[in-house]
Amino acid sequence: MARSTTFTYTVTVVNPGSGNKFYMNGILQSYITLFPGCTYEFNQDDNTNATHPLRFATAADAAGSTEYTTGVTTSGTPGSATAWTKIEVTTSTPYILYFYCSSHSGMGGTVNMPSSANTDRAILMGGMTPSASSICDYVAISTTGNAVDFGDLIITQAPFDARGSNTVRAICAGGSGTLSPSTAISGIVFTTQGNGADYGDLSATNARMGGNSNSTRAVFGGGEDPSGRNNQMEAVMLTSGGNAVDYGNMTTTGGASGGLASTTRIVWSGADTSGGYVNVMQYATIASTGNATDFGDQSVTRGWPTGVSNNTRGVFAGGFTYNGSSTYYNQMDYITIASTGNATDFGDLVTNMRNGGTSNKTRAIFMGGDTGSVSNIIQYIAIASTSNTTDFGDLSVARMQGGAVCGSHGGIE
Repeated sequence: MARSTTFTYTVTVVNPGSGNKFYMNGILQSYITLFPGCTYEFNQDDNTNATHPLRFATAADAAGSTEYTTGVTTSGTPGSATAWTKIEVTTSTPYILYFYCSSHSGMGGTVNMPSSANTDRAILMGGMTPSASSICDYVAISTTGNAVDFGDLIITQAPFDARGSNTVRAICAGGSGTLSPSTAISGIVFTTQGNGADYGDLSATNARMGGNSNSTRAVFGGGEDPSGRNNQMEAVMLTSGGNAVDYGNMTTTGGASGGLASTTRIVWSGADTSGGYVNVMQYATIASTGNATDFGDQSVTRGWPTGVSNNTRGVFAGGFTYNGSSTYYNQMDYITIASTGNATDFGDLVTNMRNGGTSNKTRAIFMGGDTGSVSNIIQYIAIASTSNTTDFGDLSVARMQGGAVCGSHGGIE
């Protein structure tokens, strides 16, 4: 429900020498910050607004997206009395919107809802292009559209599923793929669009770990260090920076396991072991240290599936095996996190690939991946239903094995 107070911006149109532009309260293409619980009126009764209807979209000039209309109302004809466009901002409004002229390109600017960033931002951290990358991209998970640059990690890093987040920050750990194992743990803050920072260190160099988190603790399991595959598990507190501590041991010795979480439990799926790829799933209780326990089996034998979840259902998607030649998978399986048992078919990705995935409480997205070559595809599902994925948009740079995070995934209360 909007507050009784409506805040007003006076809109005029001026040509500063590079074509007509919207001015907000006299400022050229102003960067506007709006807050949930308020209604904002963009008044277009000044005669310079004639033929320039102001609207909102999830991409600049509505490129690659449809007009954003949730909570948006309009009145009158621009350039005449009582002409305005209003938007009622809620906690579900995307973090980034764009105001634009629905009749002419190049006139608009950016609208920012900072308090929505923690819950609506999905970020892909690092990855391989196929060379190692430090790039971070973000999208508003409740909408569709292309990703926008967020900043860079402190090092080139491809953490795959060795990641965790709460409503404030996200971390990713170690290395992956052809990268050398690393002790690095990188951190980013959801509301701060910029470069990451050092968060702490793993107890030993590691790569190709799987993991996830609840609101306070991230748990990473398995991997490959300089001496070979391992079954170690490490935990990192998300409430403050610091080094990882020993947690227990996985049931398998190997890496490339996908991880997902509820508020109480983390589940891993698949692995690349010294004896080959396996279809096992295993779980641990996040709040207490201890060894992992068998959960059941995934539908196919694979490593590199990525995990997404709400608080009750988890979905493992995609994956890869190598047995003399590479095989990529498009299968998605789902589980009920609080119970144990074998996975059930959910649907298929748009193509066979291994990718990075994350979710809020209702929607999961899968970002990038590889099908033998790197991909820039972003696709999504509704977690509560079963179906194939739908196109979401594209990454700024095609890459694989990045760590995807969101501030409202299933492990966050």
